[in-house]
Amino acid sequence: MGLLLVGPLLSTVAGLLLLGYAVREAVYQRRLRREGIRTEGVVVRHNRQMGTEGGSHAMVQFVDAQGTLQEFRAAVSGIKGLPVGGRAPVVYLPGVPKSGRLDLASKLRFALLFPAVAGTISISYGIQVLCQNR
Repeated sequence: MGLLLVGPLLSTVAGLLLLGYAVREAVYQRRLRREGIRTEGVVVRHNRQMGTEGGSHAMVQFVDAQGTLQEFRAAVSGIKGLPVGGRAPVVYLPGVPKSGRLDLASKLRFALLFPAVAGTISISYGIQVLCQNR
């Protein structure tokens, strides 16, 4: 019976970690909205992910407030909405240009909602199975 509980326990723990990440992301996004410096960037290339069909992340360059060229990999992107050479709105924290993110509501929302939904489903599954095995 003990081994039967390992899966649901792992699912519950994974869900809690995902929800924790979602909360951390929400706090970070709020800080970006309040304190972030907004600028224009340019998509310079796409890094394709190995093993995925058509999956890629945009590499975006922008000039920070000190005039230094910065580059970051967009955490959530794709070729369709962000073509090479296209403009990309960027937001970053003052004094931390490496914190650059795409300033697109849809991309920021996905980075927050995906772990929140996945975490909730994982926790719900784990608790349901644990309660059934009681």
